[in-house]
Amino acid sequence: MRKINPLLAFLAILCSCKKSEQIPQTGREWIEKSISYHDPENAWTKLKASFVIQDSLPPGRDSRFYEFSLDNSQGKFVYRIAGLHYLVWGDSVQVFEGEIEKERALRMRNYYSYLWGLPMKLMDQETQIEDEVRTENLNGKTYSVVRVPYEKDIWYFYLDPQTYRMEAYKFYQDEPNSKGEIIYLENEVDFQGMKIPQNRTWYRTETPEFLGTDLLLEIKPQ
Repeated sequence: MRKINPLLAFLAILCSCKKSEQIPQTGREWIEKSISYHDPENAWTKLKASFVIQDSLPPGRDSRFYEFSLDNSQGKFVYRIAGLHYLVWGDSVQVFEGEIEKERALRMRNYYSYLWGLPMKLMDQETQIEDEVRTENLNGKTYSVVRVPYEKDIWYFYLDPQTYRMEAYKFYQDEPNSKGEIIYLENEVDFQGMKIPQNRTWYRTETPEFLGTDLLLEIKPQ
């Protein structure tokens, strides 16, 4: 009878256990793996930087250049575009140029900090990540998909099953009728240890209508 080397047997069991431990099972575990890919050093919470953006819109609409700044440790958000410049700090708004209602300024702050902070923003306390992880084919590639329901929107996040990179997400405002938007993420910018998706291209979910592309031109440290 062939003898089994106990050391090799132990190492094989150990490697098998480690491999099984690394496979995410729940939606939260998948998101945590994605965060480890995009922000392995937890830099987002202390990010202080400005994002310079150009949007590419459907034919007939002019592209725009704008800039927003985040100071996540202080809860500050600054937005600048031709004719409009304002600061949001907590729940207060200070307008330096142009006009904007407070409610809209707060929505804009939430919008930019959420979208550009994904997947890290999914660790916010109020976020409920569903346990079930689905498999879905999107544009010829198979993804692991995590569902996150909010009060008004239902979100789906598409993760590469090998690297855990977030490559798309969509949201439904009317899920039964598939009414919403899907956003494809392309390329990445390395900034202070983070891998930030560079371009975001938007389409409607109920029709193939192109809505626009947000092009990240530069991230400037502050």
